Order: sequence, then C-alpha cells, then structure tokens
Amino acid sequence: MRIAAKDPVQRRIEFIAYTLWALASVAGLSLSGADFALGVFLGGLVCIANYHLLWRHARSSVTFPAKQGSGYMIRRYILRLALTGLILYVLIARLHIDVLGLLLGLSVIMLGIMSYACYTYICAGGH
Repeated sequence: MRIAAKDPVQRRIEFIAYTLWALASVAGLSLSGADFALGVFLGGLVCIANYHLLWRHARSSVTFPAKQGSGYMIRRYILRLALTGLILYVLIARLHIDVLGLLLGLSVIMLGIMSYACYTYICAGGH
C-alpha cells in the first residue's frame, strides 16, 4: 500500500502557518514581552500538533471500510478534543500562560488557510 503524500496546497498552507507562527512569536517577544511570546509559541505548537494529528487520522481512516472509518474518526476526534482541552487547561490555569498570546498561537493554521485563500483569489486569479 502506498501512503499518499500531502497535497501541494496543504504544504503551502503549512509553510504559511509556520512562517506566521514564527513571525508572531518574534513580534510578540519584541512588542509585548516574553509572556505574550511564550503564549503565541505554545498556542501555535498545540494548533500545529492538533492539525498534524487530524491529517494522520484522516489519512488512516480512508483505509478502513466506511462504517469503521467514520467510527475511527469520531473516536480520534473526541480523544484529540479532550487532549487539547486538557493541555489548554494546564497552560492557562496551572502555568498562567498569556491568554491573548495563546489565542493568537492557536489561530496560526486558520490564518495560514485564510492567507493562502486571499493569495489565490487576489494574486493568482483563483487558480
């Protein structure tokens, strides 16, 4: 069985997200201090890890029959959601990470998707 490679669009979105994550972390450090930058860094780390787990689970689920694949994805989704909630609880309540920085970091994949969509619509003519 051949494992499917990532789509070029997905690789571009990930590259944009990594770039935005790094830029936001550095800008946060220089403009708002270490606490904010740490929040951005850890939020981005959680977001990107969650995104990669979603991709791995979706890739694995297509090898199962339809009923098993959907059950597999639902179980993985609930597990990933609970793990993300636990990590965010620890970061906010126990480690007192800056919440605004954390929210910015958690948005890097969405910002990457929106940036790529705007680029393809405006600059590349929608292709």
